[in-house]
Amino acid sequence: MSLEEIVEQILSSQSNLTREEVLRMIEKKKESAEEFFTDETAARIVASELGVEIVRKPLRLELLVKDLVSGLNDVTVTGRVIIVYPPRTYTRADRTEGRFARLLIGDKSGTLRVVLWDDKTDLVEAGKVEQGQIIKVSHGYVREGLDGKLELHVGLRGDIQISPPDAVESRHPPITQFIKKVKVAEIKEEGGPVIVEGTVATPPTIREVVTSRNEKIAVASFELEDDAGKILVSAWRKLADVAKDLTVGTRIKIKNAYVRKGFADQLELTSRTFTSIEILTDPEK
Repeated sequence: MSLEEIVEQILSSQSNLTREEVLRMIEKKKESAEEFFTDETAARIVASELGVEIVRKPLRLELLVKDLVSGLNDVTVTGRVIIVYPPRTYTRADRTEGRFARLLIGDKSGTLRVVLWDDKTDLVEAGKVEQGQIIKVSHGYVREGLDGKLELHVGLRGDIQISPPDAVESRHPPITQFIKKVKVAEIKEEGGPVIVEGTVATPPTIREVVTSRNEKIAVASFELEDDAGKILVSAWRKLADVAKDLTVGTRIKIKNAYVRKGFADQLELTSRTFTSIEILTDPEK
């Protein structure tokens, strides 16, 4: 419901008030909350204080990422999808199996992890949520993650809308603001995600590594070069199967890789579960 619709309902129930008086009351309510409330939220609160019933559903806060605090409920955030993490399973207290998936989204004020629970992971599992899309997450609740960073959780009451009709593309930062396409020479510090294009410079070698959890995983390593330099690439787990078949001279694009320090503190590119390798051109024969 729009601000104007709420104002009209207030005026129809409170004939002693003028439009200007109602608008001043709404603006005063926003100022008292230091702009925390949207126009609609402030208007609904004013209506409630005047004894005017607008709708029977609870207030919904639509906020920027920077405005979120732990403990908020019934929150709506609209942002661009930066990363889609593969769904995972967990065991509930009753020993039944549940599912969850994570997204990283961003708006003009920052980035935010979104956690989808159980049936809400269906969109991710079906491949309908993609990097670069604008999504609206409604009726979520904000909690701190294990690392102290805020997360927006989407449970039974939550909803995810892909490419919402009220979202204006130009008001949302492009994906390139969150994931940089860089040359090898521009890689100066750890972090990411990044996109790097280049040519396979050395034949991939594959080895098996045992993790701290005693898990055996494969990793394929090779050098990637562009016109600015060379860098070592480590492709882990399933991506190792893709990387091991690459031949010298193949031009590739590595998406969503991270930079870390490897042997002798040399910077290298490493894959994560959402990293991909795209073959651009095969080597010349």
